[in-house]
Amino acid sequence: MYAVFAVGVFLMLIGKNDAGHTDSAAQQREETAAEMPDTAKQLEDALRTADGVGEVKVVIYYAGSASDVIAKDKSEESGDERKRFEEKVVLGSDNRPVVLKRSSPEIKGVLIIAQGGGNAAVRARLICAAQALLGVDAHKIEVLKMKQGGS
Repeated sequence: MYAVFAVGVFLMLIGKNDAGHTDSAAQQREETAAEMPDTAKQLEDALRTADGVGEVKVVIYYAGSASDVIAKDKSEESGDERKRFEEKVVLGSDNRPVVLKRSSPEIKGVLIIAQGGGNAAVRARLICAAQALLGVDAHKIEVLKMKQGGS
């Protein structure tokens, strides 16, 4: 049951990417920066609904930033023992650079603070859920028990 739930949340997270849409590199970085806190919020919302978790706070640490591979047209001209190379950015129909590949920043660590974080079974489920949704190794996920009295 948790696996089905985790897959659903994961699909919601990746559903934000529109493969047919091309953005400039600067605009894409801004959008990715805006989405990063949303990932933690979405994970909090999902984990909060799991049995025994209670109130939860998630902090995700990213290393680096998102990057794009932009399509380029390369040409070479020869003459008089000299070669001249030219590289032009390929623009789409909307006059924006064509993005061949987008990569998200690497997640270096995840901190989950939950009311049920003191229970070993809940702790294990939280780690498994974060692994499934974020694609990080278990040793990069820390689960702590939330102090009494809330967030």
